[in-house]
Amino acid sequence: MRTRFLNKELLIIFCVLCLLPQMIFAESSPFAVKATSLKNRVPAGDVIPVDISIVIAPNHRIYKDQVKVESGEPSRYTVTSTELPAGKLKYDQFLEKEVENYEGQIEIKSFVQVLRDTPAGLHDIKLKVRYQGCSEKICFLPRVEEFLIPVQIESADGGAATAAQTEDKTSQQVSKSEPILKPEKKAAAGGFQETIESKGIFVSLVIIFLAGVGLSFTPCVYPMIPITVAVIGGQAAGEQTTARKPLTAFSLSLIYVLGISIVYSSMGVVAASTGALFGTALQSPWVIGFVVTVFVALAMSMFGVYYLRVPSFISDRLGTKSGKGFAGVFVMGLVSGIVASPCIGPALASLLVYIASTGNKFLGFWMLFVFAWGLGVLLIVLGTFSGAIKALPKSGGWMETVERIFGLLLIGAALYYVRFIISESAFVIILGIFLIVTAVFSGGFDRLTHESTVFQRAKRAFGIIAFIFGAYFLVGHLLIKGFILPPFQTTTAVSSIVAKEKIDWVLNEEEGLSQAKAEGKMATIDFWAEWCAACIELEKYTYTDPDVISESRRFVNIKIDCTNADDPKIKQLWDKYGIVGLPTIVFINKDGTIARDKTIAGFVNAKEFFQTLRGLE
Repeated sequence: MRTRFLNKELLIIFCVLCLLPQMIFAESSPFAVKATSLKNRVPAGDVIPVDISIVIAPNHRIYKDQVKVESGEPSRYTVTSTELPAGKLKYDQFLEKEVENYEGQIEIKSFVQVLRDTPAGLHDIKLKVRYQGCSEKICFLPRVEEFLIPVQIESADGGAATAAQTEDKTSQQVSKSEPILKPEKKAAAGGFQETIESKGIFVSLVIIFLAGVGLSFTPCVYPMIPITVAVIGGQAAGEQTTARKPLTAFSLSLIYVLGISIVYSSMGVVAASTGALFGTALQSPWVIGFVVTVFVALAMSMFGVYYLRVPSFISDRLGTKSGKGFAGVFVMGLVSGIVASPCIGPALASLLVYIASTGNKFLGFWMLFVFAWGLGVLLIVLGTFSGAIKALPKSGGWMETVERIFGLLLIGAALYYVRFIISESAFVIILGIFLIVTAVFSGGFDRLTHESTVFQRAKRAFGIIAFIFGAYFLVGHLLIKGFILPPFQTTTAVSSIVAKEKIDWVLNEEEGLSQAKAEGKMATIDFWAEWCAACIELEKYTYTDPDVISESRRFVNIKIDCTNADDPKIKQLWDKYGIVGLPTIVFINKDGTIARDKTIAGFVNAKEFFQTLRGLE
C-alpha cells in the first residue's frame, strides 16, 4: 500500500514538473510592446496614427524620458510627434532627483507622416520603439523593438493603387503590427554555447550536472547543510522499523532535493530570461523574512515548545506518517530552494547568460533542473546520514540532545539569512545574545562531579566557548558603539581618513587592459550608466567601503560609461563581455581571458564584493 502511494505521489510530481516550464515561462520578458494602426489605407502625404501599448511586469518600471518612437525608413515616412502619458513622479535617492516612471501598462500615440512621393501600394511601415527599464535590483540595457505595420498607400491625387500592385498582398492587410524577429546574439553565450554546439545537449547536461556537484562543495552551499540535516533527521525519526530508517531517510532526501530543484530551476530561468542574474528577485526582505520565520518555527518544534503537525485533511489524503513525511520534506525543499537560489557559483553565471541569450525557456529550465540535482548530491548524502543518526535505537536524553542540536542548527541558519535585512549592529547584538542563551541551555554552567560523563563535560566545554564568543560580540560591540563607554576616538579618526580614499578608475577599456598586462594584475570592468539607479547605489555604498578600496589596489579597475547606448563601441563591448543588464562587473584574468564564472550582475553589497575580490588571484 505504501509503495503504491509513493508511486502515485511521484507520478503527480513528475506531471506537474513537465508542465512547469510552460506555465511559468509563458511570458518571460518583463516588457511587452505592441503597435497598432487605426488606419490601414491612407493617401500619400497623409498622417497615420499609431497606438503603442507597453505592458510592464510587476516590480519593474520604465523611465519616461527614455521612451522614443522613430521611423525605420526616414526617406519614406517620419514620426512627426509622440504623445506620452503622464508618469508617476518618484524621488530617486540614488539619482538624487525626481524621476517620472511608468508602471503597469501605458498607452502611447504616435503620428507617422507619409511623404508625398511615396509610391502607391501596400507598404510595411517600419517603426522603432526605444525604451529602458529597471527592476528593483538591476537596470536592463536600452531596448529597441521594431515593428512592421501594413498600410495601403494611395496616390497623392486620391487615386487608388492598381489591382496588380496589391493583388498579391491584399489578404495581408491588417492594422496590427508584426514584430521583427532578430537573430539571437551568440557572443553572450560564452563557453556553454560552444559546448552545446560541439558536444551536443546530452553531454552538455552531464557537464552541467558535474558543475552542480562541484558547486556543492563550495561555501555557497554550507548554510543549507544544517537545514538538510535538521529536516531529514527529524522526519526519519518517525519510522518505526529501524532497518527501514536509512532507506526512508534516502527517499526523503530525494524528495527534499526535488523541491529544491523545482524552485532553483524555475527562478533561475525567470531571472535569466529577464536579463538579471540568479537571485535578484529573491532578495526581498519579505521573502527572507518568511524563510527566517520558517526556520525559527521549526527550531522551536525541535526544542519541544510545540509540535508541528500536518492538518488532518491533508494527512488523510497523503497517507498517515509516510504522507506526512514526504509532503513536509517536499515543502521544506521548496523553501530551501528559495534560500539556495541567490547563490551564484562557478559556471552558473555563464549558464544563465547562455539561457538569456537563446531565449529557450524549456531548455533553460531543464539545464538548471539538472544543475540543481548535481548541487543536491551532497545534500542527499548528508540527508541520508542525518537519518541514520536519528535511526540509532538508543533513546532518552541522548536523543533529546540530538534534537536540540538540530534546533540550534536551524536557528543558526535563520541568523545567517536575517543579516541581509537588518543592520550590522542589530545582527551582532542578536548573535551575541543567541550565543549566551545557547551557553546557558547547553549546560555551560552546570556543575560537574567525578561521576560526570565525557558527554556532559563536552557539553559544558561547548557552553563555555559559546558564552565567551557571545560576550565578545555583545559587550565588545556595545563598547565600540559607546553604549557602555564613550566611543573610541581613534576608531572614528581612522575611519574618517579611510573614507576619504577612493578607488582609482581607468576610463578606457584598452588602456586599462594594457596597464593590467604591464603590471601583471587582474582587471575589473564596471559597466554603468547615468540612468542606472543600481549603478549609483553600487558607487555610493560598495565602492566607498574601506575594505573594498584597499583590496581594489590589487587590480586595475576600469569603468565603462554606457549612458549612450547607441554608441557602436559600447554595443561592441556589450557583445564582447555578454552584458545583459547594468550594473555588471566583469573580471579579467592576468592572461587576458575573461573570468566569466565570476561575473557580477546587479547590485552587490560591500561585504560580498570584498569577499569576491579576496577570492581572486
